[in-house]
Amino acid sequence: MNTTRLAQMLASSPFFQFARLGTVNKNSEEHLQLGFDSVLKNHIGTLHAGSLFTVAQADAQAKLLHTLEQQNSKWKIAAYTSEIVYKRPAKGPVWVNTATPQIDLENALAHTVSTLNNEADESLAELYIQFKLSQGEQ
Repeated sequence: MNTTRLAQMLASSPFFQFARLGTVNKNSEEHLQLGFDSVLKNHIGTLHAGSLFTVAQADAQAKLLHTLEQQNSKWKIAAYTSEIVYKRPAKGPVWVNTATPQIDLENALAHTVSTLNNEADESLAELYIQFKLSQGEQ
């Protein structure tokens, strides 16, 4: 996804601004990043699970919307369900890599997995997300 599209998405949400989501270039691609900010830490000094979920969900949503736009699709996201698996504490900035969504228009669904990584590229968590799609208003 391009830098301009990510910047527009981040600017569109006050919550994303509160979480101070940004971008980072990894492997010649732009990815969402969650900084190691004091307002995002939990009681043990690591990044709060909710902030990790927020950046992963935002990246998955952006990747799906971008994929739908590339297909000139009129489908929109209506809802989603998800499961996040935390593997280890986030003790520094985190960046997200989201797989290309698998889209099933016959059933109006899309699936993807977002992996949260630390600066050493170690996996910290994975978000499995299923989007329900519709062709009406978002």
